Amino acid sequence: MARVLRKSWHESFFDCVNPHTDAPTNFITWSALSLISAALKNNVYFEIGTYTLYPNMFVVLVAPPGVGKGTAMNLVEMINDEKKPRKIVNTINDRATAEAMIETIATGWIKPPAIVGGQFILGQPDHSCLIFSTELRTLLSASTWMLEFLEEAWSKKTFDYQTKNKGNLYIDNMCCSLLAASVPDFLRNVNREANMVITGGFSSRCLFIYAEQPSKDLPFPEPLKKVARSKAIYDNLVVDLAAISQLRGEFRIEPDAKLMFTQFLVQNRIDADKDDSEAISNFRARVKAHAIKLGMAFSASRGDDLAISKYDMHNALEECRRVIENLRKLFRGAGDSMDASSTARVQAFIEKHGAVTEKDILKALYRHITETDLKRILLILTTIGFCELKEISKKTFYSHVAPTPVKQGVRP
Repeated sequence: MARVLRKSWHESFFDCVNPHTDAPTNFITWSALSLISAALKNNVYFEIGTYTLYPNMFVVLVAPPGVGKGTAMNLVEMINDEKKPRKIVNTINDRATAEAMIETIATGWIKPPAIVGGQFILGQPDHSCLIFSTELRTLLSASTWMLEFLEEAWSKKTFDYQTKNKGNLYIDNMCCSLLAASVPDFLRNVNREANMVITGGFSSRCLFIYAEQPSKDLPFPEPLKKVARSKAIYDNLVVDLAAISQLRGEFRIEPDAKLMFTQFLVQNRIDADKDDSEAISNFRARVKAHAIKLGMAFSASRGDDLAISKYDMHNALEECRRVIENLRKLFRGAGDSMDASSTARVQAFIEKHGAVTEKDILKALYRHITETDLKRILLILTTIGFCELKEISKKTFYSHVAPTPVKQGVRP
């Protein structure tokens, strides 16, 4: 199928919906990338070493309530629903148990019939899906072993499961993607609320996309489908998503993209030695897979050549760097210390408000922290270099010390 959009699919998606929503811009972009990767399924792949990578991704949008997580996810559903009853991407909601998900995937979704060589061929079951969860907490608590299932579903093409009543279920061609949403506090208290999210490896398989506020004030946005320009782009998005879903074959990485990727991996190993966060360390261990999966999504968004260009790799690596910074913020409250969660709140407050006094912090966080605890936390944060003291008009202010940016490799 020929493409009709003049820009990359994710860029056209942004141009189409951004004027009509106040959802964070990175949520809009990642909703598009999530839908592209889910549409590709395991029809395309990249072979590396002893394993094969598929473009499926686990994307988690993280923001306080009311910021736009649901809006961004609704955009994905809206585009995908245009092809009902045979949607391009099969979906499963977060109310299902792990057992029910496995049974649904094993049964599959019947593909439409096709004519091949003049013969009518019945549609075969499609075992790929996008798990759609508007609240990550709901998904992870649906079954006692949901985490274990998701960890395997991220990387496995086959799955063998012994049911209680229906015998053995074997899936030979599985490909699962995930688009979920969460509030920051759930992740900051993750050791208490969702056991093994970090240490079991689930967090390292996810791309956490973080926003603190809506992208803009938009009290009365125009309905998207009533604006001629947006409606025209929208219709073309539906057409081109169908074209993307028809891509087949093995991806390759162009030489200059390989060089950029190699430089990134060298720097990643250097930075890994400096990390004190288990969540970041685990993600860095899988960053090669994440970058290639993202590279495939950016390439498919751009065109049909199944080549990860320097431009695609640049975009993929930049997004990986942003995810690492998001992890630094989101999981710093996860730890064995009794002050871990409170420390994360103090850090977030200082980052958000700049130079603040101890009184400012206590006034905002007194429901979560005592004055004695705050003094201890501020001493620790000052000692480790997270913040510095400034005396202004006989008042002591705490301000965040931004880390020195690491000089990165070649840019396109």
